[in-house]
Amino acid sequence: MKKIITLGINLKDEHRERLKAVGVLEEFESPVSVEDFLAKAEGTDVVYSDGDYLLESLPRLKNVFVTYPYVELGSFDSEKLKENGVFVANAQGGNKDSIVEWVMYMTLSLFRQFGPRVRATESFSFELHESLHGKKALIVGHGSIGSQIGVLCGAFGMEVSFFNRGDDLAAASQEKDLIINALNCNSTSKNLLDENFFMNLKKGSYYITFVRPHTYDIDGLIKSIDSDIVAGAAIDCDPEDFGDVTNDFYQKALSNPKILVTPHIAFSTKQAVANSREIAVQNIESFLKGEPKNILKKK
Repeated sequence: MKKIITLGINLKDEHRERLKAVGVLEEFESPVSVEDFLAKAEGTDVVYSDGDYLLESLPRLKNVFVTYPYVELGSFDSEKLKENGVFVANAQGGNKDSIVEWVMYMTLSLFRQFGPRVRATESFSFELHESLHGKKALIVGHGSIGSQIGVLCGAFGMEVSFFNRGDDLAAASQEKDLIINALNCNSTSKNLLDENFFMNLKKGSYYITFVRPHTYDIDGLIKSIDSDIVAGAAIDCDPEDFGDVTNDFYQKALSNPKILVTPHIAFSTKQAVANSREIAVQNIESFLKGEPKNILKKK
């Protein structure tokens, strides 16, 4: 039977029994370094990882199937990995609903400015803010999450368009009231939303992202905000550790009062975690049956 190892995964009894039914299972704590990762993975056929040191270890793996219980890992070349017999599968769709909920909350927070008025303790003057209805939204990235965001934005009466690879980004973003970054990490998306992009957006527009800073220039965004072009932003700091407000990226985003920043919590629901772990186990079962699914193809 094939050898399966888990790294830092707290398996449910049901998942443990299912993995034992298709292979010889060995469970390990999270690795403490790349060398520790590689030592634990040596001679195994399947690695089910919590993500610690996974991205850095991928180029040094041989003849192994890798899966993990979330969607984005970072930028890597799947064709080069394939030459070494390495295949990587994610938990596509597992956290979709939870992330979409975060995006819609932030969309309403930016346009309607509810936050400061919740549990108000002092009187304030009458203010008018912006309805979502009729606003033009550009979703940069048309995967499962971006597509669902488009559905809900449309339900609020927004005019939704998508940027797809090969489109003219400058033209697509003109006169948009809201830009939502839903890009995957690969070579073509690296710093795609750069300083020039943010400086040429519509005055008064908003920017929302839950993806890794690989795809956008935080300094360019802040410059655009300080130049009174972008009116505000919402950022979930992926891939910083859940709840970590001490890292440099979070602190940089926090330094600008017009950025609503959260410490990597967009995915954080019980349902998302359960869904993603179920998908990861299904990935292993399918791969060992010769019917691989959710295999990533990236460059």
